Amino acid sequence: MGLLKRKEEKSETIALRVPASLKIELEELRKRTDAAGFDLTATVTESLARLARQVRSELDQSTGKSHVNGRAAKPNGVAAAAISNGGAA
Repeated sequence: MGLLKRKEEKSETIALRVPASLKIELEELRKRTDAAGFDLTATVTESLARLARQVRSELDQSTGKSHVNGRAAKPNGVAAAAISNGGAA
């Protein structure tokens, strides 16, 4: 295992409206995870990242498009070829 560690990505705050019952539950979980020595924020952040990837994948499948560098590309276009070759368009 290497000694070098990658820099963590800069974090930013988002505002998300949730039902009051969920907010109460998350506040209780934060207290419990803090007391147990766990990081609820890291867990929720990873869950949101997985959710974002899943939503993006489902949207791409439903529209028949893929995205390269934030731009829509036709599956049989140059961008798709670049993906399959591991290069950038």
